[in-house]
Amino acid sequence: MDSSVLEEVPIKDTLSVPGSSMGNHMARTRRRWSSSSADKRPKVSETTDGVHEDSKSDYISPGQLYSTESGRLFHAGKILIVLVGLPATSKTLLSVAITRYTKWLGVRTSSFHVSEYRRRMVNVDYDRFPNDYFSAKPQTAEGQALRTKILDQVLLDMLEFFKESKGQLAVYDALNILVEERTQLQKIFSERNIKVLFIESVMTDSEMIKHNVDMATKSADYADWPQKDAIHDYMHRLRVNRELYEEMTPKEQLSYVKYVNFGERLSVNNNHFGYLINKIVFFLMNLRNKKGCVYFARCGTSDNDKYVDDELLNAEGVKYSNLLTDLVLQTVNERRASQQPVSITPIGSASSPNSGLSSRSMSPSLSPLLATAASLRRTESTGNASMRQPASGDGGDEDSFVVWTAPRKRTHDTAKFFEERGITVRQRYQLQQLHPGLVADLTEDEVSQKFPEEYKEWKKDPYHYRFPRAESYHDLAVRMEPLLLEMERMRGDILIIGHESALRVLYGYLMACSCSDIPNLKFTRDELIEISFSPFENKVRRIPVVMNK
Repeated sequence: MDSSVLEEVPIKDTLSVPGSSMGNHMARTRRRWSSSSADKRPKVSETTDGVHEDSKSDYISPGQLYSTESGRLFHAGKILIVLVGLPATSKTLLSVAITRYTKWLGVRTSSFHVSEYRRRMVNVDYDRFPNDYFSAKPQTAEGQALRTKILDQVLLDMLEFFKESKGQLAVYDALNILVEERTQLQKIFSERNIKVLFIESVMTDSEMIKHNVDMATKSADYADWPQKDAIHDYMHRLRVNRELYEEMTPKEQLSYVKYVNFGERLSVNNNHFGYLINKIVFFLMNLRNKKGCVYFARCGTSDNDKYVDDELLNAEGVKYSNLLTDLVLQTVNERRASQQPVSITPIGSASSPNSGLSSRSMSPSLSPLLATAASLRRTESTGNASMRQPASGDGGDEDSFVVWTAPRKRTHDTAKFFEERGITVRQRYQLQQLHPGLVADLTEDEVSQKFPEEYKEWKKDPYHYRFPRAESYHDLAVRMEPLLLEMERMRGDILIIGHESALRVLYGYLMACSCSDIPNLKFTRDELIEISFSPFENKVRRIPVVMNK
């Protein structure tokens, strides 16, 4: 393929700011953002994760700091990230997480999952596939032909992504465990001036492998399969490829990240790609495999409900706070009880990891939360020099539970019943609601009458426009980026109590919402929002909060 067809083509920007910039030679002569983001992406369902949706060439993302004519950011050029690793090493989870984060930053990103191509391209039931298709080196002609057909299509689509859609970052999710395959990918893309970074996911922790196998058996491949049969089939796939696996070494002279046990240890080799890749590596350093969920709840009510007044909760707000505490703890405990592992025994263990839980460790008098296998491991390992010590810091362990609130009184007071039950509560200044500026505590009708010109501009782009002395949703998203990384780092459950504006931004990141979606998301006091995590997408559940009259 001629490399010239992949050159960046500038797009003419016809949006200019009206008026003159005389007297200020540094004044902006073009709009930083388009005048309306509403037509950039079809509105998604509020319960649909948009991480796999295609973005139009002029799409502006919620966390994007600036835009360029080429559509590419950070002077990083085009980059291909190639996942490397055996089955059950969280490659899909990694690829989706990288896609979600870089899309939020405004990098035009797309992930290419070989498993999804197989399901779309081959109209054959999974159990009728060639027996050796899932091997990196199929031995039958049928298996080789099918594997070649699928991988070639993925390769063509990745090249097309860089060529036609102003794509900047492609994430390739496949085995790629052979030196020969990696060398070929490096050659094909480097010839087209596309940088290639390999991320090798290595799993040595038997508990993590067990969890990943368990998750894999819940995929579409194993619909209607008995769980034992699904586990046996997937473990066979893992064993076959383990014999063929060629781990990455510096001898290959490739740029790669070795990612051990999902962030337990990370090493970088031959990294000379600059800011964007370093930002992705920093993201990987914070990324953890989550067992818990993120919950969103509004704060309780006050008498006047005014921005300018930092009020205490009223009687109804206190009642709501108490009810919310009971509901969240009940929801978390029910989910933890249903997730007790029953499928496969960890390597080197003769029984279920929960079999040793004592009645004391499960006692509700010691904690309002149900004890898990992680609770037992932490109890056994603390102070034992022969065992790995428990993670330190909020959210470091899979059975952790932390409540985040904004600093305002009624928001923090909504969490007081959690504190009384021994749950960690943290005030996070980044959760402060969007600053409304001069339109504080005004209704929309009042704003349209007092500030008609500003109101018209806000209606065009409610995400990026800021009223006088106010913040925009974009400002809020930039301010809250450190919280995104903290959420990715935390393995257990998090409850975030805040104003609707702050919840919209965090929800928008976790569900890959567009700029047009975020200002219109609804968070009411009669619902608790639960976001759960899976390798391919996040899922939402709305839990009613029933206030007895």
